[in-house]
Amino acid sequence: IINVFSAHRDPLENLRLELDRAEAAGVHEDALDDVRSKLAELEKEVCKELSITVRHAISGDDLTVVRARPIDTPSYLREALLRATGESGVALHFVFQSQVLDEKVTLRDAGIKDGDTVFLVQSPLLCLTASFDGTARVWYLQNGSYRKMLVAQLGGQVNAATFSPDGSMFLTVSLEGQGKLWCAETGQLICELIGQDGNVLSGEFSTDGKWVVGATDDSCAAVWSAESGECLQILSGHGDDVKSAAFSPDSSLVVTASSDGTAGIWTARDGRLLKYLVGHSDEVKSAMFSYDGLRVITASIDGTARVWSVDPGECMQVLKGHEKAVNSAAFSPDDSLYLSTSYDGTVRVWEADSGECSLTFHADNNVVATAQFSPDGATVLIASGTACIRILSSTTGECLHTLDGGHNDWVRCANFSPDGMLVASASYDGTARVWSSVTGECLQTLVGHTETVTAAEIMAA
Repeated sequence: IINVFSAHRDPLENLRLELDRAEAAGVHEDALDDVRSKLAELEKEVCKELSITVRHAISGDDLTVVRARPIDTPSYLREALLRATGESGVALHFVFQSQVLDEKVTLRDAGIKDGDTVFLVQSPLLCLTASFDGTARVWYLQNGSYRKMLVAQLGGQVNAATFSPDGSMFLTVSLEGQGKLWCAETGQLICELIGQDGNVLSGEFSTDGKWVVGATDDSCAAVWSAESGECLQILSGHGDDVKSAAFSPDSSLVVTASSDGTAGIWTARDGRLLKYLVGHSDEVKSAMFSYDGLRVITASIDGTARVWSVDPGECMQVLKGHEKAVNSAAFSPDDSLYLSTSYDGTVRVWEADSGECSLTFHADNNVVATAQFSPDGATVLIASGTACIRILSSTTGECLHTLDGGHNDWVRCANFSPDGMLVASASYDGTARVWSSVTGECLQTLVGHTETVTAAEIMAA
């Protein structure tokens, strides 16, 4: 391809025309791939109409100047800043005209114009890990040291751990069926979940952090006070084991999934059953609300996922395509996509409008450990039957990063940080690791647990 940058035509238009001619002349596809890639990069660069200065809110120092498009979101500013400064271990927030930029709002809609300045506010990041060694640890990611180590289950095994929404406390659930709440600052035990008849199998916080909901092993779910651990409501009515329980976005409702083949929708405040979602022909493994709270997605052993309206509770879509049981299903943050995982060793992305499968990812060794959307929905994180993790585009399926060269045994689970810039992984090798989702680099290895690490989650302090 020659004479691309003619003085008489737009250089990009020149390049497009030369590409067309080369393709028509039968030039080998491999020889054109690099040119196509460069063209895409140039087209994207030309669209960057904004020059934005990022200034430190405390010191007043100018940190970098970012070229961005009006349709970009704060995550693009964050990614550019990380590339420019190499900063890690802290949460990055941007302030414009005394308002923290909303992660889902474009720069244009936030009122940012060419030449404007945004201010950077940083807060330390913590990582919560739990292990079959019976302990949970809270780590400072700025220096990799652990803030607190606590014995969550003496002589037992901690199966799960999660922060409250504000990061002030966290919940641990052991294989022995105990749920405990801890102060993230001091590591002191706040309370134990009590008052239910069965053992605790799972737990998650309400949006305001005041309640905890979880499944118990007596075919029920329960709602507890996060302040006292007292059981406030027992959600009883399923005819078999309850596999999961989750709050709606406003925490007014709870959805349960059961081995009896149904999901249930309940009021959180008084535990009243509103309706059963009936349609699956086998055990329902999981049930989750959409981010707008209007729909529920369920995953079943019958090999399908289903999407339901919360009111009136009708099945809207049946997602067919997996060849074996579907283990989990979730919405993207903007509710435009679904994500499902299956025992057939695949992860599928579905279009919410049509219910059609748009992407299929094949897991290593046909084992899917975990899969989730990034906070902006642009990528999918998959940990499968190896020691590596993959980050893939949720629209094209392209593998953007492979996080490997760190763990020496399978990854059990992995999670994005709230801003999507970091990934925390937990492994059977007894370590947790923190990775950059921007570069794919392993930033820290958290060493201290003596057995399998079962959970790893990042939260701003």
